[in-house]
Amino acid sequence: MQFHAARAQVPPSLLRQPGDLDLFTTSSQRRRVQQWLEELGLLPNKSFNVLHGRYRLMYLAKGEKVDIFIDEFQMCHRLAFSDRLALQPVTLPLADLLLTKLQIVELTEKDMRDALALMLAAPWGTHDEPGLLNVNRIATLLARDWGLWKTVTTNLAVLRGRAALLVEDHEALALLHDRLLQLQEAIEAARKGWRWRWRAIIGERVRWYELPEEP
Repeated sequence: MQFHAARAQVPPSLLRQPGDLDLFTTSSQRRRVQQWLEELGLLPNKSFNVLHGRYRLMYLAKGEKVDIFIDEFQMCHRLAFSDRLALQPVTLPLADLLLTKLQIVELTEKDMRDALALMLAAPWGTHDEPGLLNVNRIATLLARDWGLWKTVTTNLAVLRGRAALLVEDHEALALLHDRLLQLQEAIEAARKGWRWRWRAIIGERVRWYELPEEP
């Protein structure tokens, strides 16, 4: 996330020092990644890895946490990415990275700054291309999953209300408002399937998200 923000014209108020590190891989590369991390001297969180190792591993390095997500990002919502890793060098595609923030049910100020920074970090488009944020990718995923739609659209409303408090640059703020509107319009225009419509009828009477377990 900071990789993209640092390379773009992102206002300083949205930049921060990197903290914990998130890595993404596929199940076919799991053993190689574990071997590589241990050769670097990182220590596995053995109890966590036994419980969650199918889709997530955790290592420690000098007090810092390194998360390895395998085939999917599973926190408040599940985001599959095994077919997305080859689309962009170094990181997940920008749309997928943004969704890892927008899927958080209780956004912190740090999460808000990260999400806004990603929205400013690259041009937007409607297809997958390195260095481009694919708006249609987000809209399509939300049209399949009412729970993800509910969380993301709620967070977009929060970001619209908080952006002026977090971004002092007027030009960047105007661009953010334009992009938030563009994303909202794409989400509304995406055709919703019967599963989405059925879940929408149930609505908030049944919890639509998970509470991620952290050690």
